[in-house]
Amino acid sequence: MDISKLGGGGDSDPSSSARPDLLSPFEIESYAGAVESSKVLELGCLGWLDKHERVKQLAIQSVIQALSGREETVKDFLVTLEKIPHLVHDLVLVELWRERVFPEVLKALKEQKDDGKGHGGFAIYPILYHESTLLNLLETVLFHSSAVETLGDACLDLADYCLRTLTRFLAGATNFDDEDDEKVTKKKIDLDPDPDLDPDPDLDLRAQSDSLLLGAALKALACLRYLIENVDNLGHGLTSRLVISTDTPMLLTELIVAKPWRREYWKTGRVEDLEPTSSQWKEVDPSVRGMISNTEAQAWLSLYLLLKNNKILSSYELYDARKNNLLKLRPYLNDVTLDQIPILGEFSVFLNQLAVTQGPFGPGKSPLLLELVPPIRAALEEKFEKDEAKILRHFKQELVTGSKEVMLQKAQRLASAYDLDSFSGALPIPKRCAAPNCAKEGTKRCSRCKEVSYCGKDCQIAHWAAGHRDNCVPKSC
Repeated sequence: MDISKLGGGGDSDPSSSARPDLLSPFEIESYAGAVESSKVLELGCLGWLDKHERVKQLAIQSVIQALSGREETVKDFLVTLEKIPHLVHDLVLVELWRERVFPEVLKALKEQKDDGKGHGGFAIYPILYHESTLLNLLETVLFHSSAVETLGDACLDLADYCLRTLTRFLAGATNFDDEDDEKVTKKKIDLDPDPDLDPDPDLDLRAQSDSLLLGAALKALACLRYLIENVDNLGHGLTSRLVISTDTPMLLTELIVAKPWRREYWKTGRVEDLEPTSSQWKEVDPSVRGMISNTEAQAWLSLYLLLKNNKILSSYELYDARKNNLLKLRPYLNDVTLDQIPILGEFSVFLNQLAVTQGPFGPGKSPLLLELVPPIRAALEEKFEKDEAKILRHFKQELVTGSKEVMLQKAQRLASAYDLDSFSGALPIPKRCAAPNCAKEGTKRCSRCKEVSYCGKDCQIAHWAAGHRDNCVPKSC
């Protein structure tokens, strides 16, 4: 494993040099120059969708350049034009929106659905995806120290975001047993002969959000590693944030021990890892289960870089509870691990020395420090608290109860960038229920063929029995 290329540049694919560019050099410069901090009420509107699309294309282009080993002009323009703090601003903004506005919008969406109104909530998807898109772009460009050093005070906001995301990831980790495994398997092979109507948008949005947050945790771990790697160049405020305001070494230790990116089914022996690119769980082949994943390697390297830094150790007291937690890692530093990440040999020596050290190691008293408040999060929280009612009213109107004309424009704008089926709620559908002898309006389409509509579940079942069973072909076919 080449640890120098974890999560960043380098040609990992022999054919990657042939990858075609998505953007021309002129477009890269233009899109990078147009990156600006979004306003709260701007999220989800038509003009903001253009901004989201530009950031998405910059993220894709940056990955193409990194994998192809070519000049990374996306990173160069973002650094030269000092645009990376704007990306962090929007990342924190979307996080706050997801925490404070998203639940209220889902409530409004459910109310509209119960009343037979609304547009299916498709306009919410781009805001949720924007967080993942920003993280993709930041993960790629922050691989370079020159990009990290342009963060300025935004490094505090990015560090806090990464720590919050990883803490939530660790807290949500669950051990699965055979009973859960059987339920999952049965769900996969149990083919219901009755195709369901379009899924509940509330549940679908929650599932999409949860899936994106899993992927966000893996990207946040990579970004945290880049911050730790450059902590000496980012000021004492970041050092204080990592080891005094929060306990990053203990968080990383618990991540390595718990491995929330892995699911093990003890009775069946099946093992699944969380795939960073797709945010999906994929089964691990038994022949490679001993290999350390990139995600686990990021956690090991982050902890190693933290505790080998004398500047950090001088501010971090290793009292008995912390020492005992760190010593939990000794069994994991076996020959198999050290063969894959040889640099951890130094960390193993450090832990062995720590095991025989008596009493606390490090400063006996916390130094008197003026703690720097993350400026972006603080300003946005003040904005949300001051105008909470106005903000909630705006987003319910913009995303749930807006006019059909505006929603259709958004659907047409997004259909080229995302799966068209995601916006089916806003596109024209047949108006009459397809069931025999029913003249009601068909408000829900068959989720399998997308060709016929029904007024409710009873009519869908009746039409299926009347012959739709033979004509219902999945749209993908």
